[in-house]
Amino acid sequence: MDREAISLSLGMSEAELDELGDAYESDEWDASQLGKVVMGRPRLADEETRAVTVRLPISQIAALDRVANLGGKTRSAAMRDVLGAWLKNVAAL
Repeated sequence: MDREAISLSLGMSEAELDELGDAYESDEWDASQLGKVVMGRPRLADEETRAVTVRLPISQIAALDRVANLGGKTRSAAMRDVLGAWLKNVAAL
């Protein structure tokens, strides 16, 4: 992820990011700006999750990775989005 993408995702200008970076590096960082700090990865759902292994042709994996990268997502996040959309469409039938 480049600086512009980070700036867009955080809703901050590059100047604001530089200002925060300078404050952090000079040990003048105000950690209270962050709010509550939660350890670990963010939860994906309000229920238990499990890993699912899927075999795909290499060409599909390459295409999935290209599309995921274009959207700034991981392969797993892109697969969750696609599966969620498909399940929603099937349920509407």
